[in-house]
Amino acid sequence: MKKTYILLLVIGWFFSACDSVNDLQPQQNLNDAIPQATVNAIRQAFPEATKIKFSTIEKNKVWQSDFEVKVEPMSAIVDNLGVITETYKITGEIALPENIKSYIATNYVGATIKNASQQIGKDGKIEGYKVSIKSKEGKEITLVFDAKGALTLFITDDRSGNSSAHNPPKIYFIEKNALPEAIRAYLNSKHSEYNCVKAAVIVEGNTKNYSVVISKDLTLFEYLFDEKGNVLKYDSFGVSAPFNKIEDKPLTVNDLPAVLKSYLDKEFKDWVYEKGILIFQNGTLLGYNVLITYGKKQFSLQFDAKGMFIRKEQVGSEGNGSKYQIQSIQPKDLLKVITDFLNEKFKEFKYIQTSLITDKNVKIYWVTILKDNITYDYTFDDKGKVLKVTENCT
Repeated sequence: MKKTYILLLVIGWFFSACDSVNDLQPQQNLNDAIPQATVNAIRQAFPEATKIKFSTIEKNKVWQSDFEVKVEPMSAIVDNLGVITETYKITGEIALPENIKSYIATNYVGATIKNASQQIGKDGKIEGYKVSIKSKEGKEITLVFDAKGALTLFITDDRSGNSSAHNPPKIYFIEKNALPEAIRAYLNSKHSEYNCVKAAVIVEGNTKNYSVVISKDLTLFEYLFDEKGNVLKYDSFGVSAPFNKIEDKPLTVNDLPAVLKSYLDKEFKDWVYEKGILIFQNGTLLGYNVLITYGKKQFSLQFDAKGMFIRKEQVGSEGNGSKYQIQSIQPKDLLKVITDFLNEKFKEFKYIQTSLITDKNVKIYWVTILKDNITYDYTFDDKGKVLKVTENCT
């Protein structure tokens, strides 16, 4: 009797551990059969996974699998051939880097973070972050950041009406060569030899669109295509280096080139060095940005790679003796009200530099643009109001 009990226990354990494919079918898509290869891929990649479930992203083609590994919630995107293309660790807001939290708080005031995940690479390292938020207007928005917290893609549900009555768009990422031929042909004709930054498929019911971000000639281009390759939306940002390819390194006063020191000695007698950075693109020096104090005022100065003076700008408040933090940011990190203002006023222009200046608890956005051989230096407050603008012929 005892042997029979043990045998039944083992058999019961075996069948409970080996759920059938039918047991894992998406409950909301009963007619969408999951291939055995898709299920096997999750089990092989995550042998310790429990509570495995599947939900359909694109019928008969792509699924999201949600599961737990040692009580840790995770998810993966897997196709009908059993290829896992994305893996996420569900962390929630608490694990997001501070610069991502700050970006969301600044650009989406009043928004609620619904969920947040770390994208994990095959080597186990963090490749990026995916955050779903709900704006105070009720829009569902997905934000994708790289490992350093720079925004690489955002997708919003722009459908009219009560968004709660619709299922939010479902998203998965693809490689450039997986884009429809019509889209690749359009991009090649419009931007030959471009670099594909990010490409995503957006599935909304029976509609499938493609969001593509590319860089070309120091400019970032964002496209939204339908399946036939028609352009639904388009935007571009001129930047001082390809998106996510600009680097900066600290610059000490002892490392200042002689030509810079000579200029500062001549133009700002008894200047005091505060901080500085070297700006690189793909290992090539682009220029210098230094912050000095002179006559109880602080100035940010830019120089080219040869140390030749380009421009200066007074920052912070006069005479309070406080120090200011200057951080180089991407144009996409500006407040929407600022980019809307510039796009409306100038239509076509090129961003020269964009920075965030923190003066105690006050944030100031400093933006320099080029339009028709004239540079415009703007400073905006943390609400996007213009504080100051200067024009210089180049």
